Amino acid sequence: MFWKKYAVSIVAFGVLVTACCFTADMANAAEAIASGETNWDGVTVNVMSVVRKGRVLTVKFAAVNEGETEQTVGFGFTGKQNSCYAVDEESGTKYYVLTDKENHPIASADEFVGNGARGLKRAIQPGKTLRVWMKLPAPPPDVKTISLFLNETEPIEDVPITDK
Repeated sequence: MFWKKYAVSIVAFGVLVTACCFTADMANAAEAIASGETNWDGVTVNVMSVVRKGRVLTVKFAAVNEGETEQTVGFGFTGKQNSCYAVDEESGTKYYVLTDKENHPIASADEFVGNGARGLKRAIQPGKTLRVWMKLPAPPPDVKTISLFLNETEPIEDVPITDK
């Protein structure tokens, strides 16, 4: 009799706890701060963060294949076909990926991607995500947003910069 009297309350409490945990998990999931459509079928580029620390800007983004077929994506960080950079639209200043002493990009990968460019080229299966990062010179502290230009992706404008 005791259990019957409190069974509804116990079930309701369990549902409430489950709902709270699910909401907390959802809140902890990383969300894009900006997105851009690409020329790769079914692939969207999501900017996850743009952080200025000292004189370096770190850009993290994800190429997400929401399509039904495998897509090969490429990002040129350095070289003749350097097509990944940031622009301060107010001053018109272009910021390219930083390189080390051997002229290798300071980014998530360094491989020949064609047309004299070094960067990253990978196949992404349907439903999968490719995470990418790159380091650039930081714009002055008074610059609060930046526009990103990434291979085969429409310009991603007015992306907020977080200072650390």
